[in-house]
Amino acid sequence: MNRFLLAVAAIAVITMGCGKKADTSKAASGSPADSQSQAAVALVDTSHATPPGNTTTPATAGTTLADSVDLSGAYFPIDKFTGEFSELDFLALATIDENAKPAPLNGFLRPKKQSAKDYHLVAPKVSGSDLTFTTESISGISYSFAGTFTKLGDFSANPPGTDPILKGTLKKMKDGAMVAETPVAFSYSAGG
Repeated sequence: MNRFLLAVAAIAVITMGCGKKADTSKAASGSPADSQSQAAVALVDTSHATPPGNTTTPATAGTTLADSVDLSGAYFPIDKFTGEFSELDFLALATIDENAKPAPLNGFLRPKKQSAKDYHLVAPKVSGSDLTFTTESISGISYSFAGTFTKLGDFSANPPGTDPILKGTLKKMKDGAMVAETPVAFSYSAGG
């Protein structure tokens, strides 16, 4: 885990040192952003950079993740998680590994409690504009998600703003049996 955080910090320093302006829309809206959240949102893959002048486009079924889409970043719920989901803070997606090397889509659900373990995604999949994943189980608790991106693009280069960018249903499981589900809409943040 320490290597992962070190890699995230290195990427953040490199990204900011290259003159990229961080997305400050979350800070302006008053959303809390602790140091872990800021480090997690620095996960960006620049190998799929969009040519100058391109903008975020509506999601289409023919869009592939490797060709023109970089979904790396943090996804914060528009409405705070409550009830059975109140332990969760945000969703992080990345296309790099803990050594900052290109990797298949990966990520985690981050709990609010800093001492809690992240729920790492197991086989997240983007098909067209749809995202599905399950998480690893921690003390018998796991999560699954099925949803749709309202837009796709190179979000690190062209942040989509504060409108909902990902909508779907999050389910909580205990020992493999569903105990709760909730509709959720996420906004995107590339950095703190």
